[in-house]
Amino acid sequence: MKRFITILLSALMCSGLVAQEYVPAPVTVSKEKVKLNGKVYLSHVVLERQTLYGISKAYGVTEEDLYEANPSLRETGLQKNAILLVPYREQAALQDAPQEEKGYTEHTVKWYEDIEDIARKYNISVKELMDYNGLKNRKLTSRQVLKIPVVHVAFEIAGQAGNDGTANNDGISGQAGNDEMADQVGHDGTVGHDENNVIPDSDRESLEPKVEDNLSFTPKQEVEFSLVLPLRAAGSVSELNMDFYSGVLMAVKDLESDGLKVKMNVFDLMAGMPNMDILTRGDFVLGPVASRDMEAVLQRVDGRVTVVSPLDQKTAALAQNYHNFILAPTPVENQWEDLAAWVGDDLDDDDRIVFVTEKGASNVSASVALRSALARKDIPYQILSYAIVEGTSIPSTMEHMLTKGGENRIVVASESEAFVGDVVRNIGIMMGRGYDVVMYAPSKVRTFETIEGSDYHAARLHISSSYFVDYSNSKVDAFVKAYRALFKTEPSQFAFQGYDTARYFIERCTKGIRQAHGLHTDFSLEFDSNGNAANKAVRRIVYNKDFSTSIER
Repeated sequence: MKRFITILLSALMCSGLVAQEYVPAPVTVSKEKVKLNGKVYLSHVVLERQTLYGISKAYGVTEEDLYEANPSLRETGLQKNAILLVPYREQAALQDAPQEEKGYTEHTVKWYEDIEDIARKYNISVKELMDYNGLKNRKLTSRQVLKIPVVHVAFEIAGQAGNDGTANNDGISGQAGNDEMADQVGHDGTVGHDENNVIPDSDRESLEPKVEDNLSFTPKQEVEFSLVLPLRAAGSVSELNMDFYSGVLMAVKDLESDGLKVKMNVFDLMAGMPNMDILTRGDFVLGPVASRDMEAVLQRVDGRVTVVSPLDQKTAALAQNYHNFILAPTPVENQWEDLAAWVGDDLDDDDRIVFVTEKGASNVSASVALRSALARKDIPYQILSYAIVEGTSIPSTMEHMLTKGGENRIVVASESEAFVGDVVRNIGIMMGRGYDVVMYAPSKVRTFETIEGSDYHAARLHISSSYFVDYSNSKVDAFVKAYRALFKTEPSQFAFQGYDTARYFIERCTKGIRQAHGLHTDFSLEFDSNGNAANKAVRRIVYNKDFSTSIER
């Protein structure tokens, strides 16, 4: 085990020895807010070659502000892919004495807002708003700055846009939705942790194996498996695959600490196809990644050993022609099925469901899958289908479909960034008019860069996803700290995935576990008569109004 870690560390260090001119990377200001200990911050993902000076200047804060918000920063320095907490000045200003002395704060008009929308948001009359700003008529322009009396600003903060009257929660938040990487990298590690065991056995369910399950369930303290990855792509280290490998090493290390004996045979696919005798004598094969490479391995082992596809959902099609094949990531179809079931689980008698689709969309996969799932579960809904060019007329159409007597559950059946952004805009208008809205959407929306995460939180976005990392979880915190100590960097989503996948299949062979709740991924396999299986586990994630993100299941 120590030899594997030494080899990996050497490869990582050697790959950075190329001389080059140092040029600081530009800094893009994040719009993603998180709430920690009652304070609101922006979460900034540190990129390679960014400097503390550059980040502080971009956000308009001092370097000392960053040190105070990130206590471990003085010791560790900036780490690539780490999340840096940046004080949110606009939020802080609302709580500062100088702001109260001034008596007002400022609201920048968005292009879709009218004066009635803004008045409703801050619980102020239109006349009072016009008088306070010296307006002669109701017409506003985009990016016009209005003054809002402090008393009304306080109401808006306490009630989150003044619609539901619910005060914010001051508890520690989870990770606010950002891009795909923002779900994967840790903050400064201030949350409490349990150093003993990252995923204790008490969190894992042991059941009797099904007859079609070809993984060994004979109780034993020793397991052998092969890891097959393209570690050196085009002559340089493949960073994502190396991260996955690092997570696998962490899993093996933890399990050996628990008393298991693990033999791992590592094959770099870039050096050629691995030895088939070694592959078939083990308990299972983990990898490769791409469909073409996976099919080559499946052909050679010919069902003599279980092969696990660790990352690529597209390999699911291989199950039609081969035996003993397992897809570890949950297929997107199962995520859509669960999302529809979730809508039904939450539905009350006074609620309304509005199913929103893009008229003339080229990709209708999400729409078809979600509508079929709702129909199978006999869940009633109304359909709103429109094209983006019709956007100005949609608020009035949508308003006729909503109710103020219950919650309005809006299912966005699209993976188009532009269309989802327009729906989010319309949802914001509806909330400003006093409607209680909950948004449901495919997990892909988390990766959309043009939609502010704060809008997702305002709409209480619900997504069903195959993965999510909750950084407020003590087990996650323990893993992040151990990973930093060993590899001197932050774990990416692939490191989490490598850890969870390797640990699950090793323990499935040795302890007979059937289901597991990992750091990043859950597992619940469903086998067919050919010994093939797919993971059906899905995490339900809610973007809360206090900027926290929680796992409902």
